[in-house]
Amino acid sequence: MATIEKRKQTATGETYYRVRVRIQGLPEKQKTFKRMTDAKLWAQQTEAAIRRGEVTNVVTKTKGKTLSDVITRYRQEVLPHKAKSSQRAAESYLKHWDAVLGKYGLSYLTPDLISAEVAKLAQAGDTRRKLKAGESPPKPKSRKTQKLYRDMLAVLLKNAKAWGWTPQNLMDGVNPITNIRDERTRFLSDEERARLLDACKASDNDYLFTVVVFALSTGARKSEILGLTLADVDLERGAAVFRNTKNGDSRAAPPARHLRELLADQIGKAEALYAALPNPPRTRFLFPRRDGLAPMDIRKAWENARDAAQLEDFRFHDLRHSTASYLAMKGASLVEIAEVLGHRTLQMVRRYAHLSESHVKGLVESLGEDIFADETQ
Repeated sequence: MATIEKRKQTATGETYYRVRVRIQGLPEKQKTFKRMTDAKLWAQQTEAAIRRGEVTNVVTKTKGKTLSDVITRYRQEVLPHKAKSSQRAAESYLKHWDAVLGKYGLSYLTPDLISAEVAKLAQAGDTRRKLKAGESPPKPKSRKTQKLYRDMLAVLLKNAKAWGWTPQNLMDGVNPITNIRDERTRFLSDEERARLLDACKASDNDYLFTVVVFALSTGARKSEILGLTLADVDLERGAAVFRNTKNGDSRAAPPARHLRELLADQIGKAEALYAALPNPPRTRFLFPRRDGLAPMDIRKAWENARDAAQLEDFRFHDLRHSTASYLAMKGASLVEIAEVLGHRTLQMVRRYAHLSESHVKGLVESLGEDIFADETQ
């Protein structure tokens, strides 16, 4: 169970001893010592702790199965049937749990261990970006984000039980994360909208202004807009079809006049880019990156424009809230707002109920005429 390796440092020539303790279903434990006696003592103490029952005995049903095994099977059998946007979000959570608990056998996953790892998420912050010199550390993860991570682990362990890999649900005893308020309705004022559009026009990214106008005009998500291909946009028919939606349902959005003009110019840019490629791909995106193989990443350009416009507490997704709020203030019903945004139920649009007063027609077209009349001149 324990092995001790005698090693020598290349730089100094000093001898040290590395102890490795292996047990099926647990991550390997390692430690180095300068003296053999200390190495032997630590190995004996670690093995004794296991014999005393400080590590739970292996349950026959779960022997040999780790959380990584559960994640692998989930990726193969369950995840492919989710919407593309849901798959991307799930991958972040899956990678996290694979890194921190993947080596653990299912028989060693306890409520205390899981609860401790969930608690660590509160201070983890956003780990996607590397901090620059002098940049403040990221804010701790919100309770909503913590809940998403916890819920992903709960789904994994629920599947493990359904597959017969565990005799009980391993999340029993792990406290739920409740009291989540997910009713953000931050939207742009007229002055803020004007500043943002000016900043987008001034951006070095040729696509940003059109993407932001697209988002404000239709309420579409960033992933839906950037996922559009040239085949998805038919200006003669006046429709853009979003296929890569969060709920998996395709929906069409009628671009208003101001947006149709911008899209005509954007289609020309995209077609010119693909025409210049020696081996253009079959799938041609409306907002392609330089090699044409994927959509352009506008995250940095967006953040720069948002900061230049001096917008406080504003995210790209809040453009979607802005669209819904504008429609509500123009008298749209909740049913109409839900249809524009692509929601299956009214639950997600009830937050705009206090802004909506009456039923109107021609919502998207009239909205565009009001807020973008001067912006595309």
